Amino acid sequence: MDALSAILVCAIIYAIGDFVSSKTNAILPMLFVAGFLLLVGFWTVLPTTMLDDTGLFEIGAVLAPVFVVHIGSMMNIAQMIKEYKTVVIAITAVLAIALLLFFVGSVFIGQQQAAAAAGPISGGLVAVLIVQEVAGAVGLESIAVFVTILFVLQLFVGLPIAALCLSRDAKDELDKYRRQEVGFTAPDEQDQKSSAPRWKIVPEMPPHLKTPFILLTKALLVAWLAVFCAGLMDDAINKFIVALAFGVLFRELGFLETKVLDEANAAGFLLFALFTLVYWYLPKTSPDQIVALAYPIFVTFLVALIAVFLVALLTGKIFGYSWRLCMALGVSCMIGFPGTLIISEEVSRAQGETQEEQEYLLGVYLPKMLVAGLTTVSVASIIIAGVIVNFL
Repeated sequence: MDALSAILVCAIIYAIGDFVSSKTNAILPMLFVAGFLLLVGFWTVLPTTMLDDTGLFEIGAVLAPVFVVHIGSMMNIAQMIKEYKTVVIAITAVLAIALLLFFVGSVFIGQQQAAAAAGPISGGLVAVLIVQEVAGAVGLESIAVFVTILFVLQLFVGLPIAALCLSRDAKDELDKYRRQEVGFTAPDEQDQKSSAPRWKIVPEMPPHLKTPFILLTKALLVAWLAVFCAGLMDDAINKFIVALAFGVLFRELGFLETKVLDEANAAGFLLFALFTLVYWYLPKTSPDQIVALAYPIFVTFLVALIAVFLVALLTGKIFGYSWRLCMALGVSCMIGFPGTLIISEEVSRAQGETQEEQEYLLGVYLPKMLVAGLTTVSVASIIIAGVIVNFL
């Protein structure tokens, strides 16, 4: 398939996903619908090389840190400090998944499969690669296939659960918002002042210089610096975490505009390219593989969801969050970036009746989902996989 045709097919599928998401108030999120259509398509009429034919994988892989910088520019230091509860919830959920899988799941599917699943079920591609490398080295090719299918299918488990939980939580949040019990502030000058850069040392550019090329160059420079610094640390801290932190920092210093890629009219296209990363493994599985591994896959997801649910009940009581919100934060490990971004935007857009309500909901859910996803996928899952893979 030629590149333009492949891109067109992807665009049509994504558009159908947007339409269904809108009609179902994000109960069936765009990522879920589009992923399901692509999976069925690869099993029937679509060439398995279609995502590769688009030529967007390399673009998405290279520019992903730029988009994370853009996300950082939407946040501020005060928001980041507030999210310590989210970090605790996310890490607790991942640890609970690993422990319950290893000690309970192994009774039903064996220690090897339970140990292999603990890292990848937490969402990290790097965790999958760690398990695949060790499994291949010791001749356990079936384990390598197992974790690959888990990684592919977890999006279909995590997305609808997160969408449903956030949608239900959003109704309660909006009720409190409309009664002016929480976060009811008009977008006046005081709001603008509170959201202004806190440590501004870079003068604001005049409007006529805020061109797409200049804004993109600034975002690219910050992303390059983040990747460079992560490399200096031998990637001890994931480059996406550094990019998120740098996005926040350089926005607070006044170097980056808020929502810098939106200002540059580039966010939509870049997100389109990033979807290629999300769905990259879909063509690599088959119905026969899923049927053969149906039992261990079912047990793995069941145990993981039970673990997250128990954590959601406990942490909800401790931190005063609803169990639904804690559940959504817990399953963010199965979604990852940019899924956590998209699900936050879709739920906010679907549930908020006005622009102000939509912005309020996005302010509530986006920082939490982003921090939860990055904490689990970029940090926790890699550590867990590196430790528990010794039991293969």
